Amino acid sequence: MTRIAMALALTLAAPVLLWAQHAGCPLPNPNDRWQQVGRAWKNEIGLRWSNDSLRGVLLGLRARDQSARADFAARMTDSSYVRDLMALDSAIGARVHTILDRFGFPTRAMVGAAGVDAMMLVVQHSEALQDRVFEAVRNLPEEQVAPDARAMLEDRVRARRGEPQRFGSHLNIGRDSVLRFAPTADVDGLEVRRAGAGLPPISLYVCWLQSNGYRIDSASVPRASLADRS
Repeated sequence: MTRIAMALALTLAAPVLLWAQHAGCPLPNPNDRWQQVGRAWKNEIGLRWSNDSLRGVLLGLRARDQSARADFAARMTDSSYVRDLMALDSAIGARVHTILDRFGFPTRAMVGAAGVDAMMLVVQHSEALQDRVFEAVRNLPEEQVAPDARAMLEDRVRARRGEPQRFGSHLNIGRDSVLRFAPTADVDGLEVRRAGAGLPPISLYVCWLQSNGYRIDSASVPRASLADRS
């Protein structure tokens, strides 16, 4: 895996965020299932969590991760930038290992939805953490981990193991700086799986990536979604 691939940006790890800033892409329908799933997860009204201090730590780690990736698309061919980004990911990953050793996986009951989202985001950028966290979240109740983050982590782990991904969220970056979707299983059922996990339709995902300056190999887009593109 190249350094660029290991330093994959926020846009690839959390495609549902900041959709309003994607100029030229269709506005999501708030009644679509994937939107409803996402809202249900993120709703913290009336929710209490047991470890506000840990939540703050996780939100801080997320902020460091995001700040470093603010202009990833424009700088991903800069080897010095990528080295610095990998060093940051390594440092954040080490901190997360310490958190896991002390607290176990921080669930929604422990740190709220935002805390879990922050945790899963930094895990997306650390291969050293992914297998450990993947095994941990598999044994947790569904309501304790964001469905989109769980799906994206599964895709990353499966792709790294040479297995087809299930949700079409993982792309590899080639030496030509073009993004290509990793092989995807059961493309006919892909959009249903994505919606159930709170992930947008593939066509919208691709549009968001392109609007952020990424080049996508159209031939790699899962075929079942191509007929849906206008």
